[in-house]
Amino acid sequence: MTERVPEGSFRHVSITVTDLKRARAFYRDVIGLEAVYRPDLGVPGIWFGLDGELQLHILVNEALRKPDEERNSWTLSYPHFALWTDDVPAKGRAFKAMGLEVLENVPPAAEFAQVFVKDPDGNMVEFIGPGPND
Repeated sequence: MTERVPEGSFRHVSITVTDLKRARAFYRDVIGLEAVYRPDLGVPGIWFGLDGELQLHILVNEALRKPDEERNSWTLSYPHFALWTDDVPAKGRAFKAMGLEVLENVPPAAEFAQVFVKDPDGNMVEFIGPGPND
């Protein structure tokens, strides 16, 4: 029997990549997520568990590949998903030590801090956590 899920509850985020092996390595080894069971859906992909029942679904779809100039841009309004971290500055330093480009943002008067990094296909991942005054 399937567990009852509240109507309208958030279940997963799905992103598109062009290279599953490269995406798996990034989200597992760089971000630190753990893969979870994924049924054969007829499309290459991998699922990662997030907090509780939430999941990140990664699917391969060459037809949706973004142009290079768009993948290389940095803007806070770019589509992304956010993961919580208790130490945003440490996360940013760790990504930089891995040779990754990082966008750090602390909005004026914000109660939170942010750092952004991109996966190999240009999908932006935000890490959000306590602000500098916490």
